[in-house]
Amino acid sequence: MANLHQQQSFAVFGLGKFGMALTMALLQADQDVLVVDSNEEVVNNVAHLVTHAVIADATDEEELRDLDIGSFDHVFVTMGENVEGSIITTMLAKKIGAPDVTTRANNHNHRLVLEKIGADHVIEPEQDMARQLIFHQLHPNVVNYFNLSKNVSLVEVSVENPSFFNKSLGDLDFRKNYDVNIIGITHNGKLNQVPLATDIINPHDRITLIGSNEAVQKINEILQEDK
Repeated sequence: MANLHQQQSFAVFGLGKFGMALTMALLQADQDVLVVDSNEEVVNNVAHLVTHAVIADATDEEELRDLDIGSFDHVFVTMGENVEGSIITTMLAKKIGAPDVTTRANNHNHRLVLEKIGADHVIEPEQDMARQLIFHQLHPNVVNYFNLSKNVSLVEVSVENPSFFNKSLGDLDFRKNYDVNIIGITHNGKLNQVPLATDIINPHDRITLIGSNEAVQKINEILQEDK
């Protein structure tokens, strides 16, 4: 997956909790997002936020071709509970030419089928929960983390390094210095979803950031330092 500092195109199929959380993370990272769901009410609720919102049957090849799915940099198929639908959508997206398809699996057998039909990445809840548990044990200051793809992660991490205390985002310039984007700051339990360059990081604030796995790991280690 390419560097998210450059705007890319994402298509998200399915606007359940998982799909909606993914969509909001991509929007906060200033990405071009198409959302697709068969539920008109759900689509209408998010239409004003995204680049394109479409009411469509994701298992209909003609409708997917009309959406030009093959031209999107990344496709996420997030309706894990609809096993048949996710399999068909994944298969059609690859058939049409989508270069990078990530699909949520409901269980291990579902994963095996998705891998068989060509999904580039498969997210399996049970395995992801186990990885997250281990990750938290190894990195206790990380509050939450989520793999957007094989190479890109979104994490929420507590700032423990005094070198970052009482400095503005503009002064710290995370994008230039650490190759990550800051998309949120939580201070005293209140989340600032649109942080500005003038916003200050206070001791032990939690910051939400997005970047390559390597960049995220590096900044995480730096933020843990208690100098």
